[in-house]
Amino acid sequence: MATALNEEQAAIVKGLLARGEKQHDVAAFFGVNAGRVAEVAKGYKFAEVAPAAKRDLPTPAVISLGYASHVVLQALSIIEIAVRSARERILAGHDFDQASRH
Repeated sequence: MATALNEEQAAIVKGLLARGEKQHDVAAFFGVNAGRVAEVAKGYKFAEVAPAAKRDLPTPAVISLGYASHVVLQALSIIEIAVRSARERILAGHDFDQASRH
C-alpha cells in the first residue's frame, strides 16, 4: 500500500471527490489509507493544487481497477495518437527514410 500522494494524484483526488466519488473508493483506487484522501479533501495537504479536469479523471469503471490501470490507459491513449499521426504521415506520402538521412 502506498503511503503518500503526489501533486498529480492530489489533483485527481480532488476531481474525483468533486464528481461525487466516495473517499474510501478514491483511497482504494490509489492504494492509500483513507486518511491521505481526507487530508487532501480537507485542504491539509495540497491545498494549492487545483482539481484535475473532468477529461483527465478515470471513468467510474476504472476506479475499481486501481491507479495503475488508469496510468496504463493514459499511456495507451498517447500511443494511439502517435500511431494515428504516423499513419496519416505515411498515407500523405511523408518519406521517413529521407528524414533519417539528414
